[in-house]
Amino acid sequence: MVLVMAMLFTLSGCGGTEAGNSNTTPGEVPTLAVAYGNDLHTCLLNVAMSDMAAFADKAARINPVSESQFELLQDDQVIAKFNVITGKSGAECATMMGQGHLDITFSSNTAMLSAYDVGTDVKILSPLQSGGVSMVMGPENDFYGFDAIKKYIEDSPTPVKVGYHSVISGPRILIESILNDAGFKLTEDPGDTTADVLMVDLKGAQNLLPSIRSGAVDAWVGPSPNPENAEKNDMGKIVMRLDDFPPQGKWTNFPCCVMAATTEVVENHPEVIEALVSVVVDCIHYGNDNREKFAEINSAKIGVEKDVILANNIIYTSDPSQEWLDGIEIYFNAIQAMNKFTDRLKDADYETVKKEVFDFSFVEKANSR
Repeated sequence: MVLVMAMLFTLSGCGGTEAGNSNTTPGEVPTLAVAYGNDLHTCLLNVAMSDMAAFADKAARINPVSESQFELLQDDQVIAKFNVITGKSGAECATMMGQGHLDITFSSNTAMLSAYDVGTDVKILSPLQSGGVSMVMGPENDFYGFDAIKKYIEDSPTPVKVGYHSVISGPRILIESILNDAGFKLTEDPGDTTADVLMVDLKGAQNLLPSIRSGAVDAWVGPSPNPENAEKNDMGKIVMRLDDFPPQGKWTNFPCCVMAATTEVVENHPEVIEALVSVVVDCIHYGNDNREKFAEINSAKIGVEKDVILANNIIYTSDPSQEWLDGIEIYFNAIQAMNKFTDRLKDADYETVKKEVFDFSFVEKANSR
């Protein structure tokens, strides 16, 4: 399915050297590219694509053309056309933005910070959610919590293999930061037997569930609905939720995914960004107020059972509150401490991020309606 969508994306005018048709003449409707994932952190547009009646009275709304295309309407006028790519990780989205093949994305804040670091001019426009990250181990394990996980690592005669779905994802940064703080030696080299933990790139969320049974990893950290789906299918057991990541309580409502766009599109098409942000805010309200319908729609789209989606503890939000900003700062500091920034943010401070990467003018306007 992802391959088909990627082919449609390439053939429909969003391939080449630019993402879509972002440089349009006055009055011309731009064709842009948007990417979001098959997880509960980034799937919000699915409801606007599926339940059109719920958005019919909105000034800004979506008109689906197909599974991979939609029109963006403002006051019943088409102001932009979008080609949709689904199932891409944050790292892939960051790369595509840098290559000029993607205009707007719903992905982890860490991916967008990393994109900016290596030279991609990108703006984080809105929070999307908090919560919804868990650590999963084999279904035979009967323990829960970091103390038990810590003992498991300490008692293991070989490095414990911990997987992640994307190299610059929030879950990966989070678990590495916690394990480092606990004094464990981490490595990405399978030959380093002196390490306590071997970090394993599973190259996509679709590879999380089978990874424990196949022996690729002993544990993994990932976004909902993957942990809940692993338990439902007896392919894993949740051994730690955000509430219990140490220090306990610090990460409970921790931010993860965001809506972001290239600076070029924000500057060239502010009316499109304003309308799409407005749609996203409406989707966020929908996700919080209509959990049953939200689960029903995304069950069909994502391919997991409805009760699996209802088992998540995600809170959708478009409010860049002080708590949210403080949470992103913790991510920023963790990435910097682990020397994962290599360019523009390597020696920068968080004020640089707030000044150069954040643009909340659109979401503040949408939230004030």
